[in-house]
Amino acid sequence: MSGKFLARASALSLAFILAACGGDDSSTPLAGSGGNTGGGSDTPTNPTVSVGSVQLLTSAPTIGSSGQDKALITALVRDQNGVLTPDVPVKFEASNNGSLVVTTPTTSEAGQASAELSSQGDARNRTIAVTASAGSQTNSVNIAVTGTNLSLTGPTAISNGASANFEARLLDSAGGGIGNTVVNISSQNNTVSSSSMNTDSSGRVRFSLNANSGGTDTLSVSAFEGDSGISTQINVNVSADSFIFDEIDVSEVEIGASQNVSVTWTQNGNPVVGQEVRFATTRGTLASNTAITDGNGAAVASISSTNVGIAEITATAESSEGSQIQTSQALEFVSSNPHDINIRASKTQVSTNDEASIIATVRDENGNLVKNAQVEFTLTDPTGGTLSPGSVRTDSQGRAISTYTSTSSISEKDGVQITAQIQRSDGTTEQKTILLTVAGRALTLILGTGNTISAPDQTTYEMPWSVLVTDANGNASTDQPVQLSVLPVEFAKGSYSWNGDKWVLPDNPTTCQTNHSDPVNGTEIGTPAAAPRSVTTDDSGAIQFDIKYTKDQCNWVKVRLTATSNVEGFTSSNSRTFILPCVADDLSDEGVSPPGEQSPYNETACN
Repeated sequence: MSGKFLARASALSLAFILAACGGDDSSTPLAGSGGNTGGGSDTPTNPTVSVGSVQLLTSAPTIGSSGQDKALITALVRDQNGVLTPDVPVKFEASNNGSLVVTTPTTSEAGQASAELSSQGDARNRTIAVTASAGSQTNSVNIAVTGTNLSLTGPTAISNGASANFEARLLDSAGGGIGNTVVNISSQNNTVSSSSMNTDSSGRVRFSLNANSGGTDTLSVSAFEGDSGISTQINVNVSADSFIFDEIDVSEVEIGASQNVSVTWTQNGNPVVGQEVRFATTRGTLASNTAITDGNGAAVASISSTNVGIAEITATAESSEGSQIQTSQALEFVSSNPHDINIRASKTQVSTNDEASIIATVRDENGNLVKNAQVEFTLTDPTGGTLSPGSVRTDSQGRAISTYTSTSSISEKDGVQITAQIQRSDGTTEQKTILLTVAGRALTLILGTGNTISAPDQTTYEMPWSVLVTDANGNASTDQPVQLSVLPVEFAKGSYSWNGDKWVLPDNPTTCQTNHSDPVNGTEIGTPAAAPRSVTTDDSGAIQFDIKYTKDQCNWVKVRLTATSNVEGFTSSNSRTFILPCVADDLSDEGVSPPGEQSPYNETACN
């Protein structure tokens, strides 16, 4: 390291001597200055080199779309004589939403700079172009992102007049579901329940095909657009036969009871007699899995269940054309014998003029959720809050939901009491109670940190912080959203030097204000650190988070961390200003370059 600094010092001395003598018209200008937003330093560390070429290599021509794979991008920088050259800043850029982390922004002794590319945050199949620039030379390499696929499953044959359920799944290269993505759905000859749907968190969409035209139909699904577009399709044979479930008198069946379901099979309006129909169900038990059609073309099956929920019953047969036909019907099993009740709230600490959902869950003696049970809610509240509605029937999940609304008055701790009650089949009652606290608005935000930072990898630091939110009474404000920002207010110029014991900053570095501390005269620079956009307090009114920044920024930039919270138009905030710190051990070894050997802002002009 000392040798490197002596060599640079000698080169700079020679440059100053030439400048004092008037220089030479053919003198080489300093390379690499200005506009480097790709991760390389804007400040040239080897001003005597004129870059002749940049060669770009990748460790992998393709990476997976899941974001787990990485391609190592290596830039080989040569001078005009083809010699690999050290200490040259390299700017890396990635197209098409590639995620690029610059690991070595300045060429090593072997003339190499490097970066890591992944597809993190974008699961589309696509081509990413990575570009590297040094001096006036530029080169690029293409990396293909692959592995995202779309599948479609469902029956390949249904009868005319019936409907069938289908499922499409959008998965990345690791088999993970890609959520919140539009999938387009189309049928060549028939109708679908929706022409487009957003995938759920597992990457799935579920829809139905309604058969109203016989023959072979093509069912297609697609996702993404342009070069990233993917699609798949299956052929569905819509038989000329009519094969549908008959309507039943009830939509809900009590658990333990049996219910008959029937399918009527006709061809050209005539009943199909003496043919086998196979039945299957997703819930409960069938008395028999097969039935033979009678003189009216009807096949009957009996089903029962010991637990509540939706059963999807499927009937399948072989059509006269030799293809399989299929239809399905949904049936809900319920329990109507309430025995036990539980109560909970969406939040037990409620702000003034706020709302909380009160959820009662009813079960029978065997733990089954009870539908259509009547739940009576009562409220005891000295602050004058309201509870509505007071009487609610449970849904399919055994839930009855009422809403508590607070006033502008605060309560004692656990000062609001809400009770939910049911009547059992034997005439007795069962009730449960929950306690709430009405607290004031979130008036106080406290930001704090510790005395340690961590280095999760070779290029970044993480600094832990906490925010504590309390109301006017000092009570913890739970489930409170807090918005965060971290912005630069000041930056310094200069380079580290070795004092015989450790690396130290210059005694009197040039310091510049940014436009976040002086909007009129400040200099605009990129934000050097990252914090979560928002966090939500836990039951203690606190939450922890990390500020992340690259090592070359530490000691050179002062930032302002601000936490802001808003309740019904009332905003409170708190800020802390500090210099991004370095790990002490990174500045204690003469044989190792310190983080950000020189300020990344040496070439930035101060306003």
